[in-house]
Amino acid sequence: MHDAAASLGLDLSPPQLEKLDSLRRLLQEGAVRTNLTSILETSEIELKHIVDSLAVAMHGWSPLSGAPPRNVLDLGSGAGFPALPLAIVFPEVRVTAIERSWKKAEFISLTAMQLGLEVVVVAKQVETEARLPVLRERFDLVLARAVAYLPTLAEYCLPCTRVGGRFVAMKSESLQEEIDDGLYAIERLGGRLLEPIPYEIPGVAGTRWLLVVEKAAPTPEEFPREPGEPSRRPLTGPGVKIAKPERKRRRLSNSLD
Repeated sequence: MHDAAASLGLDLSPPQLEKLDSLRRLLQEGAVRTNLTSILETSEIELKHIVDSLAVAMHGWSPLSGAPPRNVLDLGSGAGFPALPLAIVFPEVRVTAIERSWKKAEFISLTAMQLGLEVVVVAKQVETEARLPVLRERFDLVLARAVAYLPTLAEYCLPCTRVGGRFVAMKSESLQEEIDDGLYAIERLGGRLLEPIPYEIPGVAGTRWLLVVEKAAPTPEEFPREPGEPSRRPLTGPGVKIAKPERKRRRLSNSLD
């Protein structure tokens, strides 16, 4: 894990490596009791979950002037990735994880407590929480990994991103079709798409991508819509309809967990 991270520009200290290894062990133990992840092998967890979660920091926080943000929201955190690895390596960053699955949210909370991490966990739907002042346009950086197809994802993430901040979707597939479908939603919600950032993880096949969106203007108050609407009826331009958006999400999104 140290060598893989170092090859991408991040030098992990022995205490950080020890905590990251404890996270790996807790994930394997938790996955025996409940469906946290389909990735169970030690080396795969280290590379595909932990090192991959740190990719946004390895690439200059994509790109936030190379400095860590004050606060990060991990939206659709799953079993806590990237929230938990980021909290371990960057304790000065305030990390919030939102995950609607109560079992997964409980795992994140308990794991953070066991590892001595200060991670805020919200076990609710983002469509309702993003309308509240505690999340609305509060975050320097909003991350989403293996969550949704881009038009839906933009409606989840941009309402939580402060003007001048960044929303970064972590993807592992060819992006052009997803970008084409998502540009209208990004712009309608106050975003501006920047140049996607490719990266590779040693020992893992394929190119991965950080799809970076700058928050250029406030999100209109009517967004996000009611729970379920962003996925059932993704925002698209006039005359454009996305066929089977959930099938596209499964095919094109970064399905790592």
